[in-house]
Amino acid sequence: MTLQKIAIFPNSEYDKDFYYTKQAVDILAENGISSYLCENAKPFFTDISLPVRFFSDTDTMIAESDAVLVLGGDGTMIDYSLRAAEKDKPAIGVNLGHLGFLMALERTEMKGLSALATGDFTVEKRMLFDAKIRLDGKIIHKQRILNDIVVASGMRSKIAEFSLSSQTGGLLAYRADGIIVATPTGSTAYSFSAGGPIIEPTASIISVTPICPHSLLRRSVLLSSDTELVISGRTRDDMTDIHVTMDGKNSRLIPKEAEIHIEKSPYTAKIIKIGPNRFYEILETKFNKSGQRPQADTCLS
Repeated sequence: MTLQKIAIFPNSEYDKDFYYTKQAVDILAENGISSYLCENAKPFFTDISLPVRFFSDTDTMIAESDAVLVLGGDGTMIDYSLRAAEKDKPAIGVNLGHLGFLMALERTEMKGLSALATGDFTVEKRMLFDAKIRLDGKIIHKQRILNDIVVASGMRSKIAEFSLSSQTGGLLAYRADGIIVATPTGSTAYSFSAGGPIIEPTASIISVTPICPHSLLRRSVLLSSDTELVISGRTRDDMTDIHVTMDGKNSRLIPKEAEIHIEKSPYTAKIIKIGPNRFYEILETKFNKSGQRPQADTCLS
């Protein structure tokens, strides 16, 4: 598999003058690959000899490309890999941010993009969630998710009581500060910080991890990817709404009567990796080097 048309999405906060974007375009052009860019980049590309095409609509840009290239951090990668998944396109990332756990290359390894022309890469298929928040039988929010869903008390320092049920009728109850439902990709994000298991990213498993549980018997639970979950929660005084965050963004307070429905998405994120599988090597190197809590970078372009 070789690629000929790449849609490039830089994070404007990390690449304000399109410095890294220009590098990527040059390297791709040297390898016979055309670049697609958004119209806002046009003033920075005055060399008409470069094989660049500009688009005013990002959906069309992705649909007409062979793959998506993200220049930024993990948050940017999450956003555009989800958009690419809806068009059945793979995505590759170059890390301009901090942790960059989802990225194939660092900014100093940009020349590695030449592998896209030779087919010297692999495509990992990553499980996604489709989540819906329901209130009085109506959907008030829905979102596709690559990493995780965090449900917590809407008031700081308030213990909440959560119930977790499935279509089979199984029920778990948690007294905790919150609960994290993660995909295998999300197992190395907030779930990991809360003591959840590390799961190989191409697996098809759902992990449920409580945040600061108030019971020694309540630890992480692994479920089949076919499990359809329903989460509800409320504080002990039954007065505080519940706080929901999906993929580190779109945080919102929802009424305590609402339910969060989670199921495996029919879409699959396709993440391009260059070179051998180095998942555990990268896990150890990046987490030890960063010294930070391993959450996704949520700064989007």
